[in-house]
Amino acid sequence: MSNIVKEYDAFVVRQTLESKPLILFAASALEIEQWAGVPERRKLANEETAGFQRQQDPRRITELLKFFGDRNNVVQNPLLGALQDNQRVQFSPTSPDSPFGRLSITYEDHSSLSMMTILKRIVAHLESRVEGLGDDVVDEARVASIMRLESAATSPADEENDDSDSDAYEALEQDDSTIDDAEATASVMLAEETHLVDFYTELRARIRVLEQRGIDDVEEIQGFTKSALIAYLKPVVLVDGQHRLRGAVESAHQSVRGSDGKAKILDAVKGGTPPELAEKQLIESQSRCLPVSLLMDDSPSEHVFQFVVVNQKATPMGKALLGTIVSTSLSRIELAAVADRLRRAGIKLEDSQSVAYLTRAEDSPFRGLVQTGMAGDRPDLLQWTVLRGLVSIFRELRGGRPFNQKIDYARAWKMEYFPQCGLVGPGTDEERFEEWSRPDGPWRDIFVRFFSRVRDHFGDPIEVDTFNGWGSTATSNLFNKVSLTVLAADYFDFLYTQAESLADLEDFERTMNDWLKNGRVSSSYFNRDWKLENVKKDQLAVKRLWSQNWQEYRKVPASGLPKKFKP
Repeated sequence: MSNIVKEYDAFVVRQTLESKPLILFAASALEIEQWAGVPERRKLANEETAGFQRQQDPRRITELLKFFGDRNNVVQNPLLGALQDNQRVQFSPTSPDSPFGRLSITYEDHSSLSMMTILKRIVAHLESRVEGLGDDVVDEARVASIMRLESAATSPADEENDDSDSDAYEALEQDDSTIDDAEATASVMLAEETHLVDFYTELRARIRVLEQRGIDDVEEIQGFTKSALIAYLKPVVLVDGQHRLRGAVESAHQSVRGSDGKAKILDAVKGGTPPELAEKQLIESQSRCLPVSLLMDDSPSEHVFQFVVVNQKATPMGKALLGTIVSTSLSRIELAAVADRLRRAGIKLEDSQSVAYLTRAEDSPFRGLVQTGMAGDRPDLLQWTVLRGLVSIFRELRGGRPFNQKIDYARAWKMEYFPQCGLVGPGTDEERFEEWSRPDGPWRDIFVRFFSRVRDHFGDPIEVDTFNGWGSTATSNLFNKVSLTVLAADYFDFLYTQAESLADLEDFERTMNDWLKNGRVSSSYFNRDWKLENVKKDQLAVKRLWSQNWQEYRKVPASGLPKKFKP
């Protein structure tokens, strides 16, 4: 197989006499993708790989595509890379004492490699890293197990017990702030060799299976895909910036899908360029040139260390502070001037404006009770992301799914009864929803009235440290993410099942009375000891139980207040 060589003008930096050099240069995103691998920390067939990067987040890729879609936008921070094969990456200074020079990167086109070749190359690489690896570590029982799995037919899903939709919902609902990066990266550093041996065993077992089956090449064998494994064979490992790289690459490929791209390809074809070449040339011309900082160190432990430094020692800006700054630092005119670019860059401007208003407005039941991300926040205040989630149910009419069900009633109400809603003016469904969902649209009045009524009926805004306290998440059964979401989702369940379209604000007040059974739903529902010692409210089992308890009681108050609040 022939090698491909790419050269770049570069600049070398030595931070200290003892440190390894850093090479600073720039390269096309498409080229970087060819010679830089991203060893993801993920599970392949329920076995952890040896990578340290988190798996790609499709949401972040989507947001970056919006950012890169504006050709005026610039990413200043470089991708961080390190050597994975020091024989294939060389820096040659223009003169002995000059920091300037040429960086040469040699790589292969791995797309033509067979699965067997890929597996054997990674095995050889691991054997060079960890002493004692060899045939004696291959678990024959594991080989037999993989053989059985390969030959077994996929059993049909048990629809009755299938909870995949629920699990997916939980994954989408989980906010980035709940991911414990410190724990994840620490586990890599403290147990790296153990995982390497396990990973090695899985690789060797799959080699044995291919040998026994007499097969050299497959795209996947029990969760181990060629695309994921090839990352371990590239000469450079990407320590930080995988989402920026993937976003830039996808943005280049998107350039051929629009009308302008198709027109350019057609012009090139008319000029005699073959269609496939014309498309390839257009994609290459649209590929961003990204800055790269390359650490000339091929030690895996140094790679993990750099990853931890980048992700744990830096101080990221929290969502609450970002939303506060975006929404409160600019005047209306200044904000309007950059609003479109902020939206295209993936900044949820309307969400930030909506939440910021509700944390400050005199008539808001959440005024002064939500974290802002700034010094002095009480730890028992409602998290910014929780309020943002509650806002989404009303403003975007999605997310109103009871934890014990699969139907999103806010979305269902939008589809069936929102077209008759009298709270918005005439127009197309799209125009009416646009009016509804403006940061200051009709949803906001409904939101404020709904949670004000919830607070007034069930809560205690004065003694906040009580079981039904309104203003402290520390002790309240009411003022927390789960209970507030349960109530909002159930209200939309009520609207949908009762075919209520909300003719006006007076009609909304009537539905609130009906929802609470004209006072028969006890105001002391949350004002009791739920015996929640050592119970995490955000557990799925807890959320489902609380949702079920509330729905059953609210629909039939005569059944009596529920007695069980922990699974």
